[in-house]
This record gives sequence, C-alpha cells and structure tokens, in this order.
Amino acid sequence: MNQSRGFTVGHMLLTIVLFFVLVLVGAPLYTKAKERATQISTMSDMRMWGRALSSYIEDKGKAPTNPRGALKYKKPIITELSPYLEAIRILDWWGHTFWIWTGAGNTAYGITTQKEKDFLLVSTGKAGLREGWKYDPQKPEAGFFKVSDIIDFENDLIMWNNTFIRCPKK
Repeated sequence: MNQSRGFTVGHMLLTIVLFFVLVLVGAPLYTKAKERATQISTMSDMRMWGRALSSYIEDKGKAPTNPRGALKYKKPIITELSPYLEAIRILDWWGHTFWIWTGAGNTAYGITTQKEKDFLLVSTGKAGLREGWKYDPQKPEAGFFKVSDIIDFENDLIMWNNTFIRCPKK
C-alpha cells in the first residue's frame, strides 16, 4: 500500500506553468481595462469642464479669460469658472495638465477659433505629449480612433465647443 499523498514534481511544474499562462494572458487585459477606465474618467472630467464653459458663455456672452495653453490653478479662468464647476480638476487621470484655448484667434490642432464663444479643451493622453493630429473639416470622423492596443491611449482627447472631435469610437 504505497499510496502517495500530495503534489509530485510533475504536479508542481504543471501548476507553475498554468499560473504563468494565466499571468501572461491576464496582465495585458488588466492593463488595457485600467487604461480604458482612466480614459473614460478623463473624458468625464472634460465634459464637466465643457459644461462649465458652456454655462459661463451662456451667462456672460463670451468665453472666460483666455489662458492659451496649460490649465493652471493661478490662471484667472479658474476663478471665473469655479461657480460653474462641480470640482476643480486641472489634471487628467494620467496626471497631465489639461490644455485649454478660449475665444477667437486661437490656432491649435488645425482649428482656428472664430468667435469669442469658441473653446478647445485637450487631454494629451497617457504619454502627456501632443500627438500632432490636425482636424480636417472635410473628414470630421477622422478624429475618432479605435482602441485596439495599449499605444492607442496615447492619442489626444480633444473637445471643441463641448463636442469631442478626437476620442475613441463608440
């Protein structure tokens, strides 16, 4: 009666191999899900800023003081918009500063703002670098991208007058 109890070396090796296969399959899925959640949260914050800007414009008839670039706490736009904001969050969920241009005469991403009520709001994505994408009014759908790989989270997210023109396809 030589019945062995417990794991043999073969069982242990099989367990280790299965564990590593699960890690190899699960890690990329986890990373992509985490980045997608970060992107969704960033877009939600951008919508909050867009609503605040639109409400301010509706009340005042023009966009707030034009910061022309990186959003910072000491800029007048924060004071002007604070009554319209649910929360003041100047960083996207990747930890990079939102960029904003308000009023006429701004040129960014191939768009030249024409009216005092115009605004652009940008998150530079996971990498925190402007990707160089340009808006083409002949092909507005060209701004929508499919998220198929982790590098796609480095694409900028761009809102123009409260409408996303650069973001993931739905």
